[in-house]
Parts: sequence; C-alpha cells; structure tokens
Amino acid sequence: MKIVEETHTRLVIQQKPISNWITGGLIFTAGLSFLIYCILFDFASARLTCTRSLPKEINCELKRFSLLGKKDQLKIFDPQQAQIITTRGSRGGETHQVVVTSSFGYIVLLPHASYQANQSAASEINNFINSEQTSLLVLQNQREYLSYLSLLFLFVIAIGAFLCTSPVSTCTFYKSLNQVFIERKGLRGEAIIKYSLLSILDFEIQDKQFKYKKLYRAVILLKFGTEIPINVEYTDENSVRYVVLRIRQFLSLQQFSDQ
Repeated sequence: MKIVEETHTRLVIQQKPISNWITGGLIFTAGLSFLIYCILFDFASARLTCTRSLPKEINCELKRFSLLGKKDQLKIFDPQQAQIITTRGSRGGETHQVVVTSSFGYIVLLPHASYQANQSAASEINNFINSEQTSLLVLQNQREYLSYLSLLFLFVIAIGAFLCTSPVSTCTFYKSLNQVFIERKGLRGEAIIKYSLLSILDFEIQDKQFKYKKLYRAVILLKFGTEIPINVEYTDENSVRYVVLRIRQFLSLQQFSDQ
C-alpha cells in the first residue's frame, strides 16, 4: 500500500495484492502439476494375465492404464507369491498395494486400490501359483478414486486462480471534484464506487490477527455509518499508518485516535 501520486488537488493511493498473487500462483501451479500427474501418469486400472505352459513355468503380463488410456506394460517371469504391503503415512493414514514377487524382482499392481480389492487380487494370484490352473485374469480399478482426486485438484486450481486474479485497489481523493473514487480492477472485472468528501467522518485503522502476525488495513468512516476499506487485503502496519496520516493532512482533517 503506497501513495503513487500527490498534487495540490489529487491524492492517489494504490495497493497491489502481491502476496495474494504469489500465493495464488504457487497454489495454482501445485494443483495443476498434481492434476496432470493424476490424469497422465497415475494408473487408473490394471490387467494382469498369467499362463502356465509347464507345471512350474508361469509367465505373466501386467498392463496398467491411466485415466486417458496411456498404457504401461510389464512382463513377469516365474511369479512366486503375491502379498499386501501396508504403508502408514505421517498422519496415521494407511495405503495398501499388491506386490507380486518373482525371481527377477517385484512389481506393484495399483497403489490406491482398497484393502478388500487387494486382498481378493492377492488371493487369486496365490491360488493360481499354488494350483494347476492354466490361466489367470485379475482386474483392478481405481478410476473412481482418481476421479475424486482430480476434482479436488481442480478445486485447488480454482482457489489459486481466484487469488491470482485479486484486484488492484486504487483510492483517489479529488479536491477539485470534492469526491473520493475507489476502484477495484483485475481480471475478474472492475468496480468503482465514489462518495463526496463531505461525507467522510474519519479514517480508521483496523487490525486482524493471522497465524503468525497481525496485519492492518485503512477504512474510510462515512457520516451515515458505512465503512469502506481503502485496501481490501490486510498489510503491514507502518505503510497503513503512513498513508492514513498523509490522507488526513491532504484533507486537513483533525486526527482522531486510531482503533
């Protein structure tokens, strides 16, 4: 919040919500990145097919598909067992996934399938390995989970876009016109309100406690009881107090104690 122009007849104060723009940009970028990963690179479904050519010779093929159909294909030779691996997050949440081990390593089916689905898949795979069946088909699907996750990231992107388009506030006092104009201009549109200078009773500095610090904004008090914020976003105390002091000097108003 700063004074951008001052003459004998005009005083212009402007605030650019830079913190909102930066925060919104970071949120928008993070949401978009996760959405792209969710749609293009995370797997929504899996198809495991196994065949037994000899009693102890089993070959499997795992195909995994993204929401947009991108395919990942892996060969599994001599699978030995399937087991459910449980991972606990830092906040106590758990994820379960089926891991198929073989003589050449291991592969994971889907990372976010339900425990019941994983239990069923692991049981089918182990039964096939320990039986004399000649073929096996296991299907897993987590499209619903990824669809909800994508909607969540779209909501995050919308929040980021909203903050990125926060308007610039410009307050102009005209002695020659005997009016004050307050303009909010941004990508979401433009709004201008105006009042007579004679309707101004005083100026008030309002504060608000945020997580780590207290921030401030300047408000015009009108004689008929309306409060009009000069700067919608709260900012540092020194700049707000300085601007209010200069406005009072410009309008030759008596200085009252700020709340």
